[in-house]
Amino acid sequence: MVTKLLPPEEDSVDLVSRIIEERVHYRGFYDGIKQDLISRVKLYKELQGNPESISPINLRSYTNTDEEAAQRKTSLIGLYSPKEDKLPYSQLEHMRKNNGLVVCPSCGEPGRPRTLDHYLPKDIFPEFSVVLLNLTPMCDWCQGEKLAEYITNDGFKRYIHPYFDDVDRPLFSIIFKPPYITPIIDISISNEMPVELQRLVALHLEGVDFLTRFKEFFKTKFRNVLRIARKCREPESIKLREFLQECLEMEAFNSKNSWDVIVYRSILTDEQMMGYLETGELPEHL
Repeated sequence: MVTKLLPPEEDSVDLVSRIIEERVHYRGFYDGIKQDLISRVKLYKELQGNPESISPINLRSYTNTDEEAAQRKTSLIGLYSPKEDKLPYSQLEHMRKNNGLVVCPSCGEPGRPRTLDHYLPKDIFPEFSVVLLNLTPMCDWCQGEKLAEYITNDGFKRYIHPYFDDVDRPLFSIIFKPPYITPIIDISISNEMPVELQRLVALHLEGVDFLTRFKEFFKTKFRNVLRIARKCREPESIKLREFLQECLEMEAFNSKNSWDVIVYRSILTDEQMMGYLETGELPEHL
């Protein structure tokens, strides 16, 4: 995730315990697995959801046949779709509709995310299907790109975890290649972070197809920047650097890596781009 999130206020261990106590169907199964499920939630929290250290539960250890294990897996996954009068319906609705976000914490795109993503996918880790620490708000596009991915082919963590990873900092910027009137853009990962985090950020951005989507946003955003640059050249107008800095500081309250912040921060730190915007020949029609 490109935005650090506060963990859910409700305790995940307590909620899972209460959800299990509500079960009527397959009572024997849930009685037999309860303590192990609770232990795995505690382990998830201790290991910060790191898939490099957490393996899926073996449901065959709690059932008599492979068919029964498959059925109980479906039951665990089904806990994520409760009826309105059952747990954790209200908790899930709150995370979807009242998360207070104005950008997607996974990619930084403007707009409130209305869906929840299972950081460790529920089809592989059904035991974490209703663990709040495993659920994060996410935009539809990011969720569609991520799907059930969670680890690389060589066994490394694939995505940033919004509750645990140290991402409350500028993670990357955009580099511009001339012609600056219609610049070609690419991603530059910050080298002021630990190498491990740099690698994770690169994997995450690739996994949610960030650059493909950002390029479309940038076309419109940069045209607005060009209009601002022209306006700032008028007598007694605010200087362009000052204006962009104010925009950056205002947007950074939402996220240090929102798409607007990335544009302003990247332009301000690129002296060649700033030189073009301040003194170069701007397009005639904007």
